[in-house]
Amino acid sequence: MKENGFFKRRQSIIKVIVFGLVLLAVCLWVCVSQISLLENTYKQEVSQDFYSHHTRSASAIDEIFNRVYIEAKNGGKMLGNKNYEYGDDRIYDVINSINDIDGIDRSCFITDSRVYHAEGEFKKGADDPRWAEMWDVPKSDSMVMGGVYNYYHDSNPTDGYEYMASCPVYYDSKLKGYFIVMTTVETLFENELFSYQNDMGECYLIEPNKDSNKETMNIVSRSQDCTIMSTLELDFLKGITEHSDEKDESKKEINNIKNAINDGESGFVSITTKEGNSLQISYCPLEDTTGVYYVSCYNDNLVDDKVQPLIFKNVVSSMILIAFMIVIIIYIWATAKKNNITIEKMAFEDPVTNGKNINYFKEFAVSAILENSEVPFVIYRFDIVNFRFINEAYGHERADEVLKAVVRAFGEIFSEKELCVRMNADQFLAIIVNDKDTDHKLNQLTDRVTESARNNGVKYPIKFKQGVYQVKKHDRDIEIMIDHANVARKTLKSSGKELRAYFTDDVIGDMRRVDTIESDMQKALAAGEFKVYYQPKWDVVANHVAGAEALIRWERPDGSVIKPEMFIPIFEKNGFVEKLDFYTLEEVCKHMRESLDKGKTVYPVSVNQSRLLLHSLDYVDNVNKIIKKYNIPENAIELEITETVFTDEKNEMYEAMRRLKECGVKLSMDDFGSGYSSLNMLKDAPFDIIKIDKEFFSESVTSDVSLWILQKMIEMINGLGMEVICEGVETGEQALLLRSIGCRMVQGFFYAKPMPYDEYDSRYC
Repeated sequence: MKENGFFKRRQSIIKVIVFGLVLLAVCLWVCVSQISLLENTYKQEVSQDFYSHHTRSASAIDEIFNRVYIEAKNGGKMLGNKNYEYGDDRIYDVINSINDIDGIDRSCFITDSRVYHAEGEFKKGADDPRWAEMWDVPKSDSMVMGGVYNYYHDSNPTDGYEYMASCPVYYDSKLKGYFIVMTTVETLFENELFSYQNDMGECYLIEPNKDSNKETMNIVSRSQDCTIMSTLELDFLKGITEHSDEKDESKKEINNIKNAINDGESGFVSITTKEGNSLQISYCPLEDTTGVYYVSCYNDNLVDDKVQPLIFKNVVSSMILIAFMIVIIIYIWATAKKNNITIEKMAFEDPVTNGKNINYFKEFAVSAILENSEVPFVIYRFDIVNFRFINEAYGHERADEVLKAVVRAFGEIFSEKELCVRMNADQFLAIIVNDKDTDHKLNQLTDRVTESARNNGVKYPIKFKQGVYQVKKHDRDIEIMIDHANVARKTLKSSGKELRAYFTDDVIGDMRRVDTIESDMQKALAAGEFKVYYQPKWDVVANHVAGAEALIRWERPDGSVIKPEMFIPIFEKNGFVEKLDFYTLEEVCKHMRESLDKGKTVYPVSVNQSRLLLHSLDYVDNVNKIIKKYNIPENAIELEITETVFTDEKNEMYEAMRRLKECGVKLSMDDFGSGYSSLNMLKDAPFDIIKIDKEFFSESVTSDVSLWILQKMIEMINGLGMEVICEGVETGEQALLLRSIGCRMVQGFFYAKPMPYDEYDSRYC
């Protein structure tokens, strides 16, 4: 069975490795595909992005030229302003103010008689060749005109270009001349606005030759460090023609550029270069000029230069990832092969007992049941009685030796078909063949563990509390079997004598009964189904009633009654007993107030209090609120507390009791003598009444020694100023006996059984 499980796990490891190799191949294919896709996508995005930047750059140039255009118009208006006297001084003032504006290189004024005025310069007869071309352009008397012109003349084009805008100047409705504003274009592309275009390619400002017989396009301005065409080349069409492969397709695209520019259109073309690269050219006309075009272009090998490092990084990253995956796969394989025994140990061994653990047990049990279908197996779920005491009294090391002894002894006594493992703490689980020797083997197990414990210095007797489930023929779910065995174990009382319980249909019935009670308890409390009964306490000396104990009964709407022993233990486990105890206290106070208001005599009534309540921080305050709410006389309410609440946190309990006494209630110790009562408890705890447990009283009646102890106990309690009540009195003989040894207060069926409030009120109050 162990080898079978190991083989399955080994197959699982192989499957993981195969899956890893397949995943590695898929990753490799994806990486190759992604690299190709990345290159194509990047080129497309660069092309679109470059054209987008081209459009924005053209708008930026238009804005620069438009500023010149606007300032020419402003200068014309200022010279024509009748609020100022027209003359040389006014002309120079306007020129100086315009020259101070950002983006304006210089301005001037030419009179209608060609007298030239500029900053610091005056010349009559403006026949300077730099103005001749512009002066010969047809003038408009109202519109501002702009354009790109040589510094001097076409005969010397290398002197550079300026963008000029002129505006007619009228003064007293007479044309005085033209105001001209200029900015240099040869350094235009040094502006940071064109950094992206310059980084990716080159920028050109071109102007078709005004001589229609020549198919040339003058380069007015260009980027620095041009490489696509020589800086000595002044004709753009000639430059790109020489740069192309001069094949038909390229010639066609160049012709398309020429036609589009002549028609004032914008566009985008791709031309193949001599080197076999693709030259991408974008072009568009400028709005505020006449026939001037903005062109930007780049070779796609520039894109390759930029994308290749990115692709290289991607390839390197992919290869590193793939190599890393290969290393991991090899490591997994090597580790799985080398350390399989260690993995088995970690997965299936209990670190405390060095035996197998619950994981191994489940596989073992399922295999055993399947392979031995005719063998009657039983599942045992057991723990060591009072193991906590062993742990605290003898220490963890000796306690762990006891746990190891259980697993070791089981392996020595039972067969290979059977197995015992520790689940957690002192909880054990076993699968055992149920035959005639089973009980004998279990007794042997107890004896050997006890002997081993004694040899290790543990003198405490070892006993096992066992829950047993008989495996049925078609049972397959080991979890359910374990749970059933545990349910049977939980039916055993911690202080009971029974140490073994079997899972039966009755256990299922008990579980359902618990579920029913827990599902109905809240609704029952709200509906008032819990009724308070009163059992009188009797003064055997005066022979009359002296008080009562409040007891709770659950009366269902159908008339049936659920006894306290059926629901109180459940409520103590789930905590609902706290609500029920407060409910009982309030009902008693309510009844007592009704009797007082009718002028009746009331006797002290004792109410049981759960140990859970005393741990609540607001418990005393809640009790005080109820007492004050019904204005209950002092000492009319007794609160009964069992001695088991003092097993821990004694100081906190004593403090809570002292505060309760301040609320005007009496305190009674219930079931004195049933547990670990001590004289210190009587000395330190502020009790008013001690109730002697009926079991202790029953033994005293049949034993002279017990009777003598009971008598001395009563004398001691009376001597401490406390009252004594013996409960469980069922015969007159018992009542006389208690009276003879000094017990005055008794309670039991001999005098009265618990009864509803109305009956108690009418008979005794």
